[in-house]
Amino acid sequence: MNIEGILARLEQVRPSGRGWIARCPAHADRIPSLSIRECDRKILLHCFAGCTVDSVCTALNVGVRDLFMEPCPAAEAKPHVLRQVEKQIASLRNTLSPRDRERAVTVVLADETSLDAAIARALALAVEGELVQIAFKEGVG
Repeated sequence: MNIEGILARLEQVRPSGRGWIARCPAHADRIPSLSIRECDRKILLHCFAGCTVDSVCTALNVGVRDLFMEPCPAAEAKPHVLRQVEKQIASLRNTLSPRDRERAVTVVLADETSLDAAIARALALAVEGELVQIAFKEGVG
């Protein structure tokens, strides 16, 4: 998608600096707070009220990948359970001290047959000072 296609989906668009400003479609925006700019063959969106790029794209009915003029190389698909664990780890990092945020988190995969062993391994790693998360393989639950 090009910049004109994005701008056409927005309301109260006007030039601002090196780009445009418009009402953010992701929240009840009375005063335009969404900055739109084209840079290095990609469209940059920034909501000064704090909406994420994902939520703005969802409200515009476009995908984040539509903001790039050239297709991104296909990423290797990760199993659903690993994507969920990565989201949980990102959320967990927000609650940690700055020093702990820099530490790696070890993920221990478990299923119904290996739950006891996974818990024992996670506890042993935690005792050694590692940050640990147990993730259940898909289909468990």
